[in-house]
Amino acid sequence: MKQQSEHLSNAQIEQYGKRASGAGPETEAWVETHLDDCPSCRSRVLDFQRTRFALLLDPKVNKASSSNCPSEDDLRNLAAGLCAEPIAKKLKAHASNCERCGPLLQEYIEDFSDDSSPEEQAALAQLRSASPKWQQQKAREMLKQARTPTPSPPSPRPIFSWKWIMTPAAAAAACALLTVGIVGVWYARRDTPQKTEALLAHAYTEQRTIEMRWPGAAWGKFSPMRGPESSLFSEPEAQQRAAKVLAKKLAAPDYSEWLRASAELLLLEGHPDQAVNTLAPLENQTQSTALLLDLAIAYFQRGQKLDSPADKEHAIAILKRIISTNPNNLEALFNFGIAYTAIGSWADASATWHTYLRLDPTGPWANEAKERLLQIERMHPQSRRE
Repeated sequence: MKQQSEHLSNAQIEQYGKRASGAGPETEAWVETHLDDCPSCRSRVLDFQRTRFALLLDPKVNKASSSNCPSEDDLRNLAAGLCAEPIAKKLKAHASNCERCGPLLQEYIEDFSDDSSPEEQAALAQLRSASPKWQQQKAREMLKQARTPTPSPPSPRPIFSWKWIMTPAAAAAACALLTVGIVGVWYARRDTPQKTEALLAHAYTEQRTIEMRWPGAAWGKFSPMRGPESSLFSEPEAQQRAAKVLAKKLAAPDYSEWLRASAELLLLEGHPDQAVNTLAPLENQTQSTALLLDLAIAYFQRGQKLDSPADKEHAIAILKRIISTNPNNLEALFNFGIAYTAIGSWADASATWHTYLRLDPTGPWANEAKERLLQIERMHPQSRRE
């Protein structure tokens, strides 16, 4: 079979769509395989289809990110159940009408938990019509009705036949999806950095050995790491699973998207110095709040381990950067309170905990914040607010 490593040519896409090239089934099978794995060529196929059959998207559909769209970190927090109810309600309302945010939110909900809770199921139901899985299933049903069924041998892998969408009858059916802003997208359900980061967040909650609050993690009781003698097999199962995934992914030529997960694993394993070395080169190149939170934790953990005031101050500087753009970020505020306490800045710590509790007055993280605030004000009465 003729192999091709580059993208499909314009002629190949046109011939594939018109089914007039006379190419044998072997070539068509390769093209479908390529389309399964190439988002760029899939997009070009859809562009050709729209041009050929004059299918235009509704201009009111929000497909690309806009100034009204929340950040991906906000969507991850919503999927993890970390948003206050008023914020969660607003994000859900936006996502249910946004082609960009709806599928992203469903991806994160599915990544954070294989077994969805009733609340997650409700969120998935709201987003079903905007989700990649729903798109794929609906497109299969509609396009199947638009063509004459012919028997075909079973395929070892499920393939969405992109040539179906290129026929006029199928285009008429697909137009109904396009009109409401639904375009079939092939999402591979493989190991992803987001899934691995979710595993590590779960491991943090199950066995919290780090004082600072972990991005995207639920509350867990803090128990300091007892020492380097702890073996891998005493670590949470989720952490072991993440380590196995990373062992494979970091050996790949292009592993840059896995660096954050790699640094998080190093933190959980008690190697903050290596985590700093992994993330520090990205500090001035990223706007990712989650990555900056990880880096602040890494500097703080190294500062605690080496008794380095400079590292603790650097952690505070990173947290200030986060809060300057998002003053209501609960994870950054929580970690701010811990960092100020660690350097003995009692008035700043007290003020930070008061701010945190004003934004997050109830729940397990709030209870811990109240305990920390009470301890500071008991030991250092001068830090109390008048």
